[in-house]
Amino acid sequence: MSSSQPSVSYPAAPSTAQGPYVVAPPPAGYPTRDGTAPYPPAPVETKSKGDGFWKGCCAALCCCCMLDACF
Repeated sequence: MSSSQPSVSYPAAPSTAQGPYVVAPPPAGYPTRDGTAPYPPAPVETKSKGDGFWKGCCAALCCCCMLDACF
């Protein structure tokens, strides 16, 4: 690669980014961490689910036993 012309280097392309990385704002109504909620948070209510699961298990077991005894 012999050439009589000197090699030319070009300056780096100018960057289009200015400053830090910028993100889009959250959608309207999305909660943020800045503490300025438009309304107070709702109180947390806990409810006991009761013993419906165990009643259902016992009923199914009883039904299976009755079907086994009848057939």
